[in-house]
Amino acid sequence: MYAGVFADIEGSFGIWRMRQCRMGTREWQYGRSCLTEDVNQVVRGCFDGGATRVLVKDTHEVGFNCLVKELDPRAEYLGGHYVKPSLYGDVTGIDLVLYVAIHAASGTPEAFFPHTHYGVFSQLRLNGSPVSEMDIYGGYLGELGIPIGFVSGEDVAVEQALRTLPWAKSVVVEKDKDTYTSGEKSLQYLEEGRARLRATAADAVRSVSEMRPLLFKGPLRFEAEFRTEELARKYNTWDFPRDGATVSWEAGDMVEGFDKLNRLVFIPRWSYPVRRPMAFAMRSYYRIKNTYFAPEADPEEASLP
Repeated sequence: MYAGVFADIEGSFGIWRMRQCRMGTREWQYGRSCLTEDVNQVVRGCFDGGATRVLVKDTHEVGFNCLVKELDPRAEYLGGHYVKPSLYGDVTGIDLVLYVAIHAASGTPEAFFPHTHYGVFSQLRLNGSPVSEMDIYGGYLGELGIPIGFVSGEDVAVEQALRTLPWAKSVVVEKDKDTYTSGEKSLQYLEEGRARLRATAADAVRSVSEMRPLLFKGPLRFEAEFRTEELARKYNTWDFPRDGATVSWEAGDMVEGFDKLNRLVFIPRWSYPVRRPMAFAMRSYYRIKNTYFAPEADPEEASLP
């Protein structure tokens, strides 16, 4: 049993404000420790549930957020983004993905740091309906034959994920500041919450036979509604159809649709021929930067063990 623990950051226990998720800040360095502890609990749960191999795939921003030296040594680690064989790199053979610390979709009212894939959208729609990252990523992984069977994060983010992943196990994480700055009460909440991560991850792994790859029947129509028309013009270097602030494209399946989404926001037309060496250079740069040149952590008012 080969489990993939995929990690965002916004839905981590211990995190309550945006700056704790923004790479390069002192508060983010604290947020990294929160994420790493959550990931470790899920890794342990995977092994408790019978996994024989666990890969930690770091996906937030440039993909080097976990404190690698503090990860469970039994897990493999894969940071950064790739072009081939998939955006996530080599995920061949993974039987189940457990997605840690997810957040709500772009346009979700009163959610914590809501966005879908990138923060420039007011909303991302698939065949006319708003979608979250678990729809897009779940469909992409689904076409690779990999189901998502676990999610953790804010209540609304979990609710959105379970609409299309009803078989997934889940853990809800509070995003209120008082939850994490109240001394012993906060420490108890963290201990109990992370224990739920471990137990629920183990349950997901034991239930792998009940999980299904998420598949969307094509043809697929994507609509990316940008926050402003200016942003839509700026990012649309591929000349996809545009109506004001909304850029649209068609795809036969999610792999093709996701590729076009990444071209829209991350791969300008001019850079497409050199996208692989550029991805390698970015992985190398941020691996070194975030490992050896990270700032000191600022936990602000967080209650720490």
